[in-house]
Parts: sequence; structure tokens; C-alpha cells
Amino acid sequence: MNKIKLAKLQREYDELLTKYDIADDLPSLLEKRSSLHQENDKLSQEIRQKIALLGAYQSLEVLKDEVSLKEEELTDLETRVEQLKNILGNLESLEKVREEIVTLENRKKLLQGKNIRKYDPSKIFYFIYSGLSPDEEIDCPHRLGVFIYQGDVEYVSDDETYKCSEYKSIGGSIWLAVSNYDDVVCESTKKVYNATWYSSISFEEICITIGSELYLEKEVTYDEIMQVMAVFNNYDLDEFSLEEIVQDLCEKQRELRREIAK
Repeated sequence: MNKIKLAKLQREYDELLTKYDIADDLPSLLEKRSSLHQENDKLSQEIRQKIALLGAYQSLEVLKDEVSLKEEELTDLETRVEQLKNILGNLESLEKVREEIVTLENRKKLLQGKNIRKYDPSKIFYFIYSGLSPDEEIDCPHRLGVFIYQGDVEYVSDDETYKCSEYKSIGGSIWLAVSNYDDVVCESTKKVYNATWYSSISFEEICITIGSELYLEKEVTYDEIMQVMAVFNNYDLDEFSLEEIVQDLCEKQRELRREIAK
């Protein structure tokens, strides 16, 4: 019986020793537990931050994919737009060609018609002119007219003979002469003139200025000549010479090209 009791007491003693050992280590265990909790909290916070960053990264990746898709769609649309522009440009070109063909056919019929007077474009000039008055103190009004070059003739000034160019109005009733020396020529050795000129421009020059190719034709009609002359309608012929008008038209053409180029 004593042996049994002794063994029991020995076990209880050993258990108490174990408990005391644990009790001795308890402060360090508690400190360790606190440290582990802190480390756990820190790791948990880092994990949450990383999860948030991962979510943002994944969202960014999704956005990048969406942007990439939109860029592909935009590229496809731009390609389609360019294709449509080319198609539209071709259609416009075809329409312009068709209109030009119609115009040329109508012009051909007109030129082939009877009683249609035709003129050599290289001999056509526009003049600002006035009639010659017997009274030099009376100023005749300035007019704009179409004249046809007739050739060169001679005139006499201060007992010297010079050459001048003769021009006849398209209607045939007005004659004037242009001297290379800026002399006012009232008569040549063959003809007396009934008009004097102030400024002039050739049919070719004004056609080039407004982009017309009529000057390249072998023949032009009266209506075509008058259509070209219509560009002078908005100018005061008492203030502008024909040369100044052409300069103004050229500047407007340059401004238009600059606007188109923007």
C-alpha cells in the first residue's frame, strides 16, 4: 500500500514540477505570443495590401485589354474611312469626268453650229478704254471691252516713225493702238483710231489666273470670252487697272490654297 501511495505521490510531484517549469516559461511564452500576434497582424495587413494591389493590377490589365480592343476597332474604322474616302474620291472624279465630257460635247456641238463666230484665244485682249473726244478737256467714261489683235502698224511722232499694235473691238466698231513707248497713238499711217486705252490683260493671262484652260483651245466662242471677262465685274474700273485686278485675284487664290492646306 505504501508503495502504491509513494508512486502516486511521485507522479503528483513530477506533474507539479512540470507545471512549475511551464509557469517559469509563461512570461516568455506570453511575450512570444504577443510578438506572433503583431507579426500576424503585420502579415495580414501586407496580405490585404497585396490583394488590393492585385485587384488594381487585374483591373488595369482588364483596362489595357479593353484599350487594346478599342485601338484595334479604331484602326479598323480608320482603314474603313480611308477606303470610303477613296471610293468617294473615285466617285467624285468619275462625276467630274462625266460633267467634263458633257461640257465638251456641248461645246463641240456649239462650235460645229452654223453662224457661230469663233476667235483665236492668242489674239484676245481685255482693255479698259475710253473714247477719244474732240475736246481734250472732256473725260470720256472708262469702259471694259474685248479686243482682237490685228497686227503691227507704223505711226509718226515728232517726225520719227515707230511701230504700234492695232486692236479692234470684238464688235468691230472701236479701234485703238498700243505703242511700245507708251505714246498715245491717235492714228497710224493707215488708220485713225477712235479710242485710247488705260490698261490691258491678255485672255491667256486671266485664264491662267482663274484656272481656266480655254486659252489652250484653238478656238473660243463669244460666250466663253464673256464668261471669262465676268471676273472683273466686282471691281471699280476707275480705281483698279486690269493688272492690279489680276494681282488681287492671284492673292485670293493663294489665300484659298493656304486655307485648304490647314
